Amino acid sequence: MAIKPLGKRVLVKKLDPEEKKSTGGIVLPDSAKSEKVVRAEVVALGTDEKLEVKVGDQVIISDSFSNTEVIEGDEKYLLVKDSEILAIVE
Repeated sequence: MAIKPLGKRVLVKKLDPEEKKSTGGIVLPDSAKSEKVVRAEVVALGTDEKLEVKVGDQVIISDSFSNTEVIEGDEKYLLVKDSEILAIVE
């Protein structure tokens, strides 16, 4: 990985979302979903030593406009602030 985040930033890769269905079995499009959170895997850490996540952790991040999309080769990543990480999935 040639991208090294700085400070309190974390590089993550979005994980494929599971299809959401209504109770009647109808697949809901993204625009109908009320929650704007994304499940992702931590790929690289910034230089701040106080980060609470580590490479390989699966996390829930808020899907905000402040996240920066980074494309390296065929892969797409998000560069997020540590404050955008809402939870670690155990």
